[in-house]
Amino acid sequence: MANSNNWGEIYNSTWWGDEDWTANSLKIDSAPPGFAGQNLLLGSEELNKAQDGQWIQRLISSVTADDEVAPIGGETTAESVAFTANKQSRIEQLVTLVAGTEYTFSVWAKATGGSPQSFRLSYYDNTAGSGARENETAPTSWDASTGRATMTFTAASSGTYWMRIQNASAGAAQSIYFWGAMLNEGAAAGDYIKTTFAVGPTDPPVANAQFGDNFGRVSAYYSLRQFTTAEDTNAIRVRRSSDDTEQDIGFDSNGDLDTTALTTFVNADVDIYTSDFTSGNEDMAEVNGTGADGQTIGGVSDAYKFTLSGGAVAHYTRTDSSFDRVNSYDVSFDYYIPSGQTIDGIRVRTGATGDGEYDQTTLDAWTSVAIENWTPTSKSTCRFNALVGSSIDPIDADGDVFYLKNIVVTQTTADGAVTTFYDQTGNGNDATNSTESEQPLVVSGGSVLVDGNGKAKIQATASTQYLTASRINPNPLYSFYALEKGTSTGAFSGFTGQWVDSYAIFFGSTRASVFDTSGTRHNVARGTTMTSGNRYLISAVFDNDIEIYQDGTLEGSVSAVGDLRFSDASQKLRFFSYSANNSDPDSCLQEIIIFNSDQSTNRTGIETNINDHFDIYT
Repeated sequence: MANSNNWGEIYNSTWWGDEDWTANSLKIDSAPPGFAGQNLLLGSEELNKAQDGQWIQRLISSVTADDEVAPIGGETTAESVAFTANKQSRIEQLVTLVAGTEYTFSVWAKATGGSPQSFRLSYYDNTAGSGARENETAPTSWDASTGRATMTFTAASSGTYWMRIQNASAGAAQSIYFWGAMLNEGAAAGDYIKTTFAVGPTDPPVANAQFGDNFGRVSAYYSLRQFTTAEDTNAIRVRRSSDDTEQDIGFDSNGDLDTTALTTFVNADVDIYTSDFTSGNEDMAEVNGTGADGQTIGGVSDAYKFTLSGGAVAHYTRTDSSFDRVNSYDVSFDYYIPSGQTIDGIRVRTGATGDGEYDQTTLDAWTSVAIENWTPTSKSTCRFNALVGSSIDPIDADGDVFYLKNIVVTQTTADGAVTTFYDQTGNGNDATNSTESEQPLVVSGGSVLVDGNGKAKIQATASTQYLTASRINPNPLYSFYALEKGTSTGAFSGFTGQWVDSYAIFFGSTRASVFDTSGTRHNVARGTTMTSGNRYLISAVFDNDIEIYQDGTLEGSVSAVGDLRFSDASQKLRFFSYSANNSDPDSCLQEIIIFNSDQSTNRTGIETNINDHFDIYT
């Protein structure tokens, strides 16, 4: 009988290619790697084993070993897997696969109750590739031939993959019997092969670093990192200031905010103004001169003609509200200046010398001009001044003229305002604000706002900027915030409710102020201050007691202060302050995690997970 340690020699032999073999034939005791006769998973009937290199449990309530008679063989070797109320609840095993190879993942399933139950088979390749079959059905009785759930896929890359038996997309708490997990090469599930775990230690798998892969029972999750590695979600919805277009922004292959997609969207070229001088002067505003459309000069028709008047003063025509005094623009136009006049050029400017000035002095010929990457910071108008030599004021040249055509003002960078901060748990409690002036920024002047570690952040640049979400029901008990204090000396309001009729928290330099449902303020004295410009991890416990932790250390507490819960369904959660007396413009948020369950035993693990990703404190 062939030994499995000699597969390389046997596989390459002529004898191998001439033989019709199976994994259960008398010629061999197992199939070579990459064939339907091999089960690439270990512990096919040991789904309860949850150590490194075995069936890792993620957000699982429990796995009970040998809890049901198996569909094949009649032995009690099937496990019951108790999923928590989370669509990411799963057991998974790490395997190594080859790019371009087709694989089939399979398992038998049976409902634990009187009705069929749903679950999913899925995989994740540790970079960006994943796949899942929605709502596989676990019938109410075993069926050895048709009750085997399968998923076939082709590996996009070579490397390690997580093979997952996962809760249904609805995410309800439930238990299902599973048996006979198998992964083989090919377009169909091969004959079942039982495997066991090797005796002794195995190399640990690549850990899932995202928060939802490690912690369950999250009520709301708002973050600029991905909640779990398995789901394709978005972090934020962003409004581009140049034309108010909105777009969802998700995550890159590392699970961070996809800043490439963000800047590509926000900084797309948008034409702010395009002239049409066939009629109406197209909103040109004349100062010490008159305008006329539909003119012909130099063989070109439908031009705009500006005629100087008013004596020895400055003469110009302009387009108003062309620049936002933050972002960059391209300005292009054609001009024509007849010779034989007092004026001998035009100057393009905003009205402020520091914004840049562009002189054009060609005479008796239509000339095209392109000004690129112009970033005015003082004035918002684009002026076309009459010019004599190097002077625009005073000029005494009444009756002199110049012509313009094809004026285009294109905004090339923009601000990105956050209209929605998505709740990635799937609970749908998104934080939003539809009022443009009240939306915090994630991109300013074309650049992504980042913290000291180079990770994206959402920044409120005024005390009136905020996002709101519906209250959490049941009410929150634990909250975690990754934030950065701005430049103000005032308090930072990272997470608040309505001002009086629900609880609110303000993180100040020396205390945290918490308001209960009656509007009573409770001050928690803090041991260390919050320094402007620094990043912090705040953990807050809202129950009858209040505890505030900063960077993993208890800062202060107040005992038995009363009901800190929401008392009315109409009350809201508010991110950033809206009160001028309790705000820190330039304050920033990166992550807010809310639980309505006791997380005291998980607090340090949660804080470590957040700190590991955002590198907030040592």
